[in-house]
Amino acid sequence: MSANPLFRWLPRSEGRIPWVELGDWPTPITRLEIPPRWGGELWVKRDDRSSPIYGGNKVRKLEYLLADARRVGASRLITTGVVGSHHCLATSVHGRRLGLPTSLVLFPQPMTPHATTMAALNQKWADEVRLCSSFATQPFIEAALRWRRRRERPYVIPGGGSNALGTLGHVGAAFELAEQVQAGEMPRPSTIVVAAGTLGTVAGLAIGAAMTGVADRVLAIRIVPSSIANTWTLSRLIEGASRILADNGARVPDSRAVADMVQLVGNYFGAGYGQPTEEGARATEWFARLDVALDPCYTAKTAAALLDRLGAGRAGTVLYWHTLSSAVPPDEPGGRELPEGQLPETTDH
Repeated sequence: MSANPLFRWLPRSEGRIPWVELGDWPTPITRLEIPPRWGGELWVKRDDRSSPIYGGNKVRKLEYLLADARRVGASRLITTGVVGSHHCLATSVHGRRLGLPTSLVLFPQPMTPHATTMAALNQKWADEVRLCSSFATQPFIEAALRWRRRRERPYVIPGGGSNALGTLGHVGAAFELAEQVQAGEMPRPSTIVVAAGTLGTVAGLAIGAAMTGVADRVLAIRIVPSSIANTWTLSRLIEGASRILADNGARVPDSRAVADMVQLVGNYFGAGYGQPTEEGARATEWFARLDVALDPCYTAKTAAALLDRLGAGRAGTVLYWHTLSSAVPPDEPGGRELPEGQLPETTDH
C-alpha cells in the first residue's frame, strides 16, 4: 500500500504525479482539554511533527515540488519569501536531502526574536541568499538570479510552495485525515481551522474535504495582506489542483462549491505581516500550557481566532491544523549568525 494517501485514494495517479517521500506520515491527532462552558471539542492535527529534521505544513507541498524538480532534471532550486521564511528554510533543508542546492530571494519583515532565529537558519541552510531592500524589488532580483543560474536548469518554487502541484500535498492531507476519522482516532470535525498565507494549504484541505466529506468548512485565518490571501488566489489554486486531479481520474467537486467551503477571516491580522498581537500572545500562553508551541507571525494569530470561536460556544468539533515545525534543524557549516533584531545587508544588484 502506498505511503501517500493521495495515491491510496486515487491509485491511477501513482507514477503519473511526481512525488518523493520526505515526511513521517500520518501525523498524529491529539485532543486538547478546553473549559466545559465552551462546549464542543478541540483537536489538533500535528503537522508540526511532519519531519524530525524540519517539519510543518511545507513538507507536504515539497514532496511534490522537489519530485517534479528531479523529474525535469533541475540541479538547483530557487524560491522566495521573507528573511525569516519557514517555507524557505524547509526548501533548503529538504532540497539538501535530495542533493538540490537552494538559492533564496528574501525580503524584509519585522524582526521579532522568532524571525531573527529563522533568518539565521535560512542563512545557514541555503546555498545562496540574495537579499532585497523591499518586496517591490523581489521580482527583479529573482529574474536576475534565474538568468545567472540558467545553466543549472533551476526549478523555481513560488512563495510558500503554493501552486497547483504543491496544493496536492494538502489534498492528500485531507485524505489522511479522513482515514484517521474512519479509524476512530477522532470524531468527524465540523470545522478545520488553519493559517492562511499563500493559500496552498487552505485550497488543498478544502478540495480534500469536499471529496471525502471529512469536514463542513475550512476556517482560514489570514496572516498576510489581502493582496496575497484573497478569494481570487484561492479559486485559482483550487481550479489548478482540481485539473491535475481530474486528469488523473478523480471526480472533483465544482471548484466554486469547494471555494464556498472556505471562510477567509482577516480581523486577526493586526498591524501588519509579522507584527505580533496581544490576542496572539494570550493564545501562545494558553497553548504553551498544553505543550503546543506557537509563533507570533502565523500560528499565534490563528490560535487567537480559534480560541475566540471556541469561547463563543458555537464551535462544535473543531480541528486546529498546526502548521509550525516543532523540529529545529541542526546547525550546518556556512552562513552566519545574525545579531538580535538585525536584518542582513541587502544585495539589490
